[in-house]
Amino acid sequence: MLTAALGAASPAAASIRLGSAPAVPATAHIAGALPDTTPLHVTVTLQSQDPAGLAAFANAVSTPGSPQYRDYITGTEFAHRFGATPAAVRAVETSLRAHGLDPGPVSANSLSIPVTATAGQLSQAFSTSFSRVALAGGTSAVVNRQAPSLDSGIAADVQSVFGLDTLATAKPLLIHARTATAPSAPDRAHVVTGGPQPCQPASSAAASMGGYTADQIAATYGFSGLYQSGDEGAGQTVAILELEPYDPSDIQAYEACYGANPQIANVLVDGGAGSGAGQGEAALDIENVIGLAPQARLAVYEGPNTGNGPYDTMNQIISQHGAQVVTTSWGECEQLEGLGQASAESTLFQEAAAQGISVLSASGDDGSEDCYPTPSVTPQVDDPASQPYVTGVGGTSLNANRTTGARLSEAVWNDGATVGASGGGVSSFWPMPAYQAQAPSFLHVINGNSSGAPCTVSSGDCREVPDVSADGDPATGYMIYWNGSGDAGGTQPKGWQAVGGTSAAAPAWAALIALANASAQCAGTRIGFANPALYYAAGSAYGSDFSDITSGNNDMTGLNGGLYPAGSGYDMATGLGSPNATAITQSLCTDSIALSNPGPQGSTVKRSVTLQIKAADTRGAPVGYKATGLPSGLSIDASTGKITGRPNKIGKSTVTVLVADSAGTTAQTAFDWTIEGAPTVSHVSLSSVGAGRPRMSLTVAAGRDEPGLKTVSITLPRGLHFSQSRATVTVTGAKG
Repeated sequence: MLTAALGAASPAAASIRLGSAPAVPATAHIAGALPDTTPLHVTVTLQSQDPAGLAAFANAVSTPGSPQYRDYITGTEFAHRFGATPAAVRAVETSLRAHGLDPGPVSANSLSIPVTATAGQLSQAFSTSFSRVALAGGTSAVVNRQAPSLDSGIAADVQSVFGLDTLATAKPLLIHARTATAPSAPDRAHVVTGGPQPCQPASSAAASMGGYTADQIAATYGFSGLYQSGDEGAGQTVAILELEPYDPSDIQAYEACYGANPQIANVLVDGGAGSGAGQGEAALDIENVIGLAPQARLAVYEGPNTGNGPYDTMNQIISQHGAQVVTTSWGECEQLEGLGQASAESTLFQEAAAQGISVLSASGDDGSEDCYPTPSVTPQVDDPASQPYVTGVGGTSLNANRTTGARLSEAVWNDGATVGASGGGVSSFWPMPAYQAQAPSFLHVINGNSSGAPCTVSSGDCREVPDVSADGDPATGYMIYWNGSGDAGGTQPKGWQAVGGTSAAAPAWAALIALANASAQCAGTRIGFANPALYYAAGSAYGSDFSDITSGNNDMTGLNGGLYPAGSGYDMATGLGSPNATAITQSLCTDSIALSNPGPQGSTVKRSVTLQIKAADTRGAPVGYKATGLPSGLSIDASTGKITGRPNKIGKSTVTVLVADSAGTTAQTAFDWTIEGAPTVSHVSLSSVGAGRPRMSLTVAAGRDEPGLKTVSITLPRGLHFSQSRATVTVTGAKG
């Protein structure tokens, strides 16, 4: 991380303040003290017993070529290896009780402890005070005026305390199309993909509104090949995080239209998210997954949109470890989130990676200015999409043939501040992860925009967002069925309507990952945390796996100099681009071997040689090595790939190295190896002229001119040395 979360304290202090109190927006004002009797629910998050080990393990099981690639652990194993230790849990519980609180049971992953208490009890326990805040727009919030104080003996065991304020709540990242768009053709024909086909009302609504039905999205983004092989996501569970309720009748109408009948389970967290039809966010998320992965099971986790609601909901999703894929379309800007809480979230996402769970998040709908309109319009990114163990999904504006699905054009989605734009930029919290830092240079992940606000360190040192993208423009949006009201100021009728935002793109990618997991290519192996594999795939099959978005930018307000523009390869408006699902599945699931070419080699006859050939199986399986054309006297170790020996013959040869695993996957590379003759040194004679200080001259003739000759060493008799101003050493090539 780029900054620290704990506040400072002297060694003798009995308590320590954790982080800092939230800043009250300039547009808000304090409306008085919060009554002491007000009930509050907070979550005390715990530090992993081995943070460095957890990060290393999460990276190892997620990175192609690692010996531990996709060797995931269970939730029980995670709690034992990486959760807080039983001693740490007891210490925190004891401290909380000593301060008058009644902690609930620790979570299954040993990472959090719930506490329900009154404002007065929490104020006394954490040495803070609470105020009511009147916000712009007529809403209100609760804020703690001081950072929570903890006993110094447990401060290192606690990451954060969620729920002490409600200033920053997650926002849904969807946008309803505001006006009907005239169709470019008399009707929107169905696209035969092998997957679900829409009913006539959905197609007719798409024709009048300019949106796309699920079959059209599937055809454009290459889902058809998966459907035609019989893959519709069977056996996969997609967990959907929601902070609003939904009306089951909306989902039933969508299912009836497409002839789908997936299993849907509702899980209420911290009492749930209330009742009603919501704002359409939940309907969009659920229906998009159904339309694109119709046989996948859905688990909808509904939590309250309070200070600790998003964390508690994500924690329950991951710690119950029943889902292979998680999608969320709720987020807030990093500046409002705070590093302490973001760090606690990061531990959850590392747990997901360790257990083979893919987490995808919408990257935001405020372009490069995610804190818009308050507290600023300077570049900021959205959490949790900016988390290094989350796949951030941006938005595009898609123009596709409605009959064939052929992509005609695709640009960055940017409709300005009145509508929205694809979220993206550089993080102020997280350093650049290895999967971005080590991406091939032709992808341009590290580019001229990789530094600057809010990243305060050198270029290429900060996490960049998004990772990938898909259609997010409400004018070319996804057709959903929603009968609610309160559609963010839009004028669309109830029922079938076009909806966009990065909220629409994230569940589309979640459906893709579910299909890949269920595919014959993956053969039961979960993709897990997808980013390392996605960037790895882009390095070798970019043109077939992704559609490169090169037009537009996501400077939503127009106040940030066009940051960030689309360009060749990766960019911070659309990431790697939009998908070709069938090709990406092949890359993500098919075993391959990465083999490095060492380049031309030059050695000297009869001199010892050591050269390590580097190869790695993407699934971490052992590989064997063979080589042909090696210079006489050299050999390769079949298990390690190390070439050793002493060449005994001058000459030049082409060496071919073949690497294979037990499944028959192979890779090979070739390079030239030149063996030169050894250098020779002529007889050296020394002479003295005159009395006093000797004057000497000498010529060293050293062997034939060859690549291995770098230095000539001359030792003089004792008491003699070269004059720095007059010494001359001449090296000449020996004939023959």
